[in-house]
Order: sequence, then structure tokens, then C-alpha cells
Amino acid sequence: MNLIRLLSPELISQIAAGEVIERPASAVKELVENSLDSGATSISVELVAGGLDKIRVVDKGCGMSHEDAALAFTAHATSKIASVDDLFSLSTLGFRGEALASIASIAHVVLKTRRAEERVGTVMELDAGKQLRYEEEACAEGTDIVVTGLFHPTPARRKYMKSEATEYGHCFDIVSELAMAHPAVGFRLLKDGELVFDLPVGQNLKERVRVLYGGQTADALVPVSYQQSNVQLSGFVGKPELSRSSRKYQFLFVNGHPIENRLVGHAVQEAYHSLLMNDKFPWTVLDLQLDPAFVDVNVHPRKMEVKFVNTQEIYRIVFGAVQRALQNATLSPIFGGQASVATSLRVSTSSPVFSPFASGGEFGRFDLNFVGQVQEPQPVGNSALFEVKGLQLRPLAQVSNRYIVAESAQGLVLIDQHAAHERVRYERLIRATSEATARALSQPLLTPLQLDLGVDSARLLREHATEFLALGYELEEFGGNTFLLRAVPAGLEKRDPEAVLREVLADVTNEWKQNHVKNVREVLATVTACRGAIKFGDPLTMIEMEALLKDMAVTPNCTHCPHGRPALFTWTHEKLEELFKRRNF
Repeated sequence: MNLIRLLSPELISQIAAGEVIERPASAVKELVENSLDSGATSISVELVAGGLDKIRVVDKGCGMSHEDAALAFTAHATSKIASVDDLFSLSTLGFRGEALASIASIAHVVLKTRRAEERVGTVMELDAGKQLRYEEEACAEGTDIVVTGLFHPTPARRKYMKSEATEYGHCFDIVSELAMAHPAVGFRLLKDGELVFDLPVGQNLKERVRVLYGGQTADALVPVSYQQSNVQLSGFVGKPELSRSSRKYQFLFVNGHPIENRLVGHAVQEAYHSLLMNDKFPWTVLDLQLDPAFVDVNVHPRKMEVKFVNTQEIYRIVFGAVQRALQNATLSPIFGGQASVATSLRVSTSSPVFSPFASGGEFGRFDLNFVGQVQEPQPVGNSALFEVKGLQLRPLAQVSNRYIVAESAQGLVLIDQHAAHERVRYERLIRATSEATARALSQPLLTPLQLDLGVDSARLLREHATEFLALGYELEEFGGNTFLLRAVPAGLEKRDPEAVLREVLADVTNEWKQNHVKNVREVLATVTACRGAIKFGDPLTMIEMEALLKDMAVTPNCTHCPHGRPALFTWTHEKLEELFKRRNF
């Protein structure tokens, strides 16, 4: 009895098709990519029952000749590859023959196509890989392909499909992603006979995002641009407020291919360093154009992942471009419209500024002086102006000993005093690169404290003594797991130094275990900044509020704390008038 037997050609084709066409979205992707490769100026996609019952893709592309239409459904036939070298220099998206052959083997397919220079076109009809019709027929220029009964020859595979809504969702993601990758091409999507969207020819990327994901998303995007002789990077990254709990809204296109790449994803995430809360991912849509010879799209069977020849250069380009874009943008959330950097604040110098905290306390009580250069503020009335990320701010009052109320040309600004001061302290600590700088940030204790620490904390101190010293912690081993604490970072000396150090050690240990992307020094700077910053509930005088704004003016990323929480919000005059019903909208 023979246990090994040859598979039939039909079964071989259906197994191969299963590797390429996993679900309706896979078929949609292949068909739309073929349309794009044909030079289509517009593409229409129609879905019934999430693509399980029907997929129709109509394009205004170059179409196919009578002979090419027949070959397109033949296994191992393609218009994209002529030699082995072509595998490593692909600039097109799909493999027309392979995709059509796979789809036709597991569905019923009707193809109509005509080239512009030909008077009549071609109609082909296939079912489960068997040709039913192949003849000339009058039809429109371009290609019209209808796929019905997907997986009907393989019912076992069909039963593993999800609900119609789920399958439609995957199809929508594919079509919208390709529409963003090619904004100049018109895209139309219909679901069960109803129009979902109709994107006109010649749009730009931001217009596409606005239609597909809403105006609020489009308004919170920051442009990214980089160009050199062999690499171009363009697109947008979202402000921190757009961050999501998954990577679903991270779009990357390489030469028109929607792809995934961990290297690029890591570069983007690191560029947002300390601007995002834990387990949050930025909203990004980036287009990378480079010589096809420097990128390999064949590392993934469905071309979803790519491999770059010069990975470090790509990492450097993406990281640098995104970081610069974020540093140059106003990242604080704005309610009611975008803030204008060029607008100057107009205030009256004749009326006094309301300041319920104008007396009491002393300047520098919370160590607000930042090490750096800042232009002296211009006095206006009883207060002064401070330029913070393009906003000229004038502090007015404090709310519940928690928030600073300020005025700008754009409207009302509310500042989280703890988050803002935490960022100021973090940036100062992270720049402490020399022993001299560290000592300037350090505050000696009148009497050294003897601390008996546990094994883990003592080991952490020994292994990272340099990092602790660089940030202002002066510790000396005193035998066993005991240390002498001689100095702490400025701002912590008036708190309980022993309690603070133990809390810092616990925080560093926990964060280091949970987040291996950051190094110990960055984690230490984050928790030290938090422990020494102004607290929720600390009353501030007007002088102290002004000092904080002055420090924010020379602090990078001052719109967010090191944990990624926003430090200030702006309500525009228009939004305030809307809230108070002074405008008709």
C-alpha cells in the first residue's frame, strides 16, 4: 500500500491560493495593487457581505491585451519579473498573474479588460480554476474584475472566516491604507450597495486623512520631511493626544508599498521619547522613497515586511526627521482651532492683573531656576509675558493650588503645575553629563544619612553608581547593604531624603523591569524629576508662577511631562465664545 501520493493540480493550486489569499481582504489587496500598477487614475471597490459573497474592482488603468488576459490566470505567470535580478529591484506592488491565478482557483471570477488603443476588449470567466469563457467583447477601457463566492471550492477554509462585519473591517483597512499611500489616485468604496467614501483624484495625504479618519485627527498631525539624494521621507506624525493603545494607526509606505518594519517603528517610538504615556503608540503616516535596490520586499510571503540594506541609515533618518518635527511643533492640545505662533498678545497695561497669590512665599522655593539662556520677559501691567512653544503666556492666577491659569493671544491656557515642573527638572537632569554639572545640581545634606537597603536596591546602586552620581545623588558604601547618603538632587533636600531615595529606588526597579527601551539613567531622571517637582496642592505665588513659565520657555518638550501626560491646554477665543453661546455654529 502506497502512503505517499502526488497531489492533483487542482488541489495544489488551492493549497497555494490559501497561502496567498487568507481572507477577502487579501484578495482586495492583490486586486487593488494590480490596478495601481496598471497606472489607474481611479479605482472603485465594491464589497458584498464583507467580500465573502462579492468583490468587484474597477479601474481606469492601462488594461490588458487579449493574450495577456489569458496568461494572467496561468500559474507562475507575471508581468513583473523577467529575471532573478528583478526579484531584488521591484518597484511595483503586486504580482498580477500569481494573484489572479490564486483567486480564480478558489472563487468564481469574471474579468473584463481593454487597452486604450484597442477597439474591443476581452472577457474571461473562470470557476475554481477552470476556464468557462474566453472571448472578445466590447467593454470599457481599463479592467473590471468581479470575484464571487470566495472559498466556495474549499468550504473547510470558508468556515474559518469571521463575521461579515469583521471581514469588511479588514477590507476597509486595506483600501484606506492604499488610498493614503497613493493620494493622487481616486478611490471609491461601496459596502452592500452603499457608498462609504469617494476620494477624488489629485488629493494630498492630509486631505485623505481628513476624509478617512476625521478633521480632529488631521488637525493634530505634524508634518515630517527629509530629503537627500537617494532617500526621501515625508508624511505626518500625530501629536501625543492622538496616541493609541495599539499600533493599528501606524502607517508606513516604502515606494508605495504599505509595509511593516520593526526598525522604523522603533525609530518613531524613540523619537517620541518621554512624550507618550506607557503602552501608548503614536499615530503616524510616513512615506519612504528610496532606490528599490536598497530594499528587499521578498522577506515576507505577502510583501508586508521589508528589509533595508542600510538599516542604521534608515533608522537615523526616520528618528531624526520625526524628532525634529516634534521639537518644532506646538504639541499642547488646543480646543477650537490651531494656535498661531506669529500672533502677539494684546493686553491692557492700565488695569491691574488679578493675582490672589501676589503675597507670601519666597522665590525659588521649588527650585524653579533653569540652567540655560532665556530672553528677559517684557513687563506688561503687573505681570510679564513668556514665550512657551510659540505661545506668549501671561500668568493670571492659580486654581485649587493645582493649575496655573494663563492668558495668550489665542485664548485661555491652563497649565498643570506638577507636569510642567516635572518636565523642567527632567530636562535639566538628563543633561547632567559631567561630574561638575552633577555637583551643581546636587544639594549636600547637613548630616549624612545611613541607609540599610535590601539586596536588590543595594545591587542597583552598585551597578549604576555613575548614573546616580550624575543626577546629584552622592552615596558611599558603608558595608554590606548599607550606604551613606551625603547629597541629593536640588529640590529634594527639603523633603524626606531617605523616603525619597527609597521611593526612587522602588520606582526605578519597577519601571526598568517593565520598560527595557529606556536605560537606567533615563528612568532615574524621570522618577527623580517627579519626586522633586511641585506637587498638586502646593500653593504658588505670582513670582513662582512666573519663574515656572520662564523655565518652560527654555525647556524642550515642555508641553508634556516625562511620562507623556499633557502639561498645558489651550481654549481658543472661538471655543470660549462657542461655550458661552456667543457664536452661532
